[in-house]
Amino acid sequence: MRIDERQVHGYIWDEEIIGRKMVFLSGPRQVGKTTYARSLLERERKGGYFNWDNPLVRKSYAADPFFFLKDRGSAREYLAVFDEIHKRTRWKDILKGIYDSVDPSCRILVTGSARLEWFRKSGDSLVGRYAHFHMLPLSVSELAKASVAESWLCRATDWKSPWNSLKKRLDGPSPAGNRAIYEHLFMFGGFPEPVGRSSARFLRKWQSDYLSLLLREDMRDLTSIKALDVVENLVALLPARVGSPISVNALSRDLETTHPSVRNYLLQLEKLWLTFSLRPWSRRLGRVLRKEKKTYFTHWPFAGEEQRIFENMLATMLIRACLVWTDTGMGEAGLWYVRTFEGKEADFLISLDGKPAVLVEAKLSDASIGTGLRNLAGRLGVPLVQVVHTPGILRMEERTAVVSADRFLRALP
Repeated sequence: MRIDERQVHGYIWDEEIIGRKMVFLSGPRQVGKTTYARSLLERERKGGYFNWDNPLVRKSYAADPFFFLKDRGSAREYLAVFDEIHKRTRWKDILKGIYDSVDPSCRILVTGSARLEWFRKSGDSLVGRYAHFHMLPLSVSELAKASVAESWLCRATDWKSPWNSLKKRLDGPSPAGNRAIYEHLFMFGGFPEPVGRSSARFLRKWQSDYLSLLLREDMRDLTSIKALDVVENLVALLPARVGSPISVNALSRDLETTHPSVRNYLLQLEKLWLTFSLRPWSRRLGRVLRKEKKTYFTHWPFAGEEQRIFENMLATMLIRACLVWTDTGMGEAGLWYVRTFEGKEADFLISLDGKPAVLVEAKLSDASIGTGLRNLAGRLGVPLVQVVHTPGILRMEERTAVVSADRFLRALP
């Protein structure tokens, strides 16, 4: 399957959002950040690509802190791409010095893995000097070549009435090729290389190599963890727990290690974007589970079994959408799950600017909405969407909808 321009290109250079700041683009390994940056230089902009894993790049910087400008010539606009600079000592001071010294007509794009994302959160001297964006796995709308502006909640008017705007996008005929794109992503995940190769054999080899890269190289290089075999065993236990609140106590017993160690391992897996977690929503519900998170894989085929893959895929597409809505300045979007002590639960809750907006439930084939879900939506005061793997389903009422996954995901950025 051919992969064209990434959706992120439609907004990360929007002057209304970024001004003249540096652009940070972070996300999982092999999700396409470097490919995008190189294609940008090849197609649109004069500039240079500098990977700080390369000893020659580091040597050039030591000799001349502005080495990246030597080929600029008389170019009015110039783009310097710094890849993996976050692995260098004092990388934030390096970028601060560059940003404060170069002409604003020189744009700076910094790409990096989850470590860049983590350090961004810690607070530092770069605050006010960059705009941060995410690149996550491919979506249905992205492969359908839809612009972000066409997607749900990507216009200010959508935020005034999120439910009505979603219903308008769900209604009508499904675009041609929609189902084929969805089924392809369901099978191969959303990382560009296995999606583009479209081979089950390649996918299996890629998954093995990807886990080895993250757990044997990145985990070793970017953390102080020594018990890598225990981390590998932890990852092997996670697929069976996809969709359920994670009990750290149970995992620590299974792995025969301490509770703090398991919590740290789970945190490091999130830093590397191998996994991500959702917290339970607790506001306006009284007695709810407040502590245990749900953990999902960024590459949903790792979840293993069909029902878990489906829920995991939906989780990844929803967290991606929430990041796009936040990154584009539409508002603060969050993704949660809901589970009460009385046993009422919903797979996902989308919040907008800190308020519950829409409940989303994942079902393989069940087109009927349970009474418990309806009651939970009523208590939260939000509409409910039940997303099903089965094709050809669309049934909408005033405050509920049952819709096939390909149609629903086409509405998301």
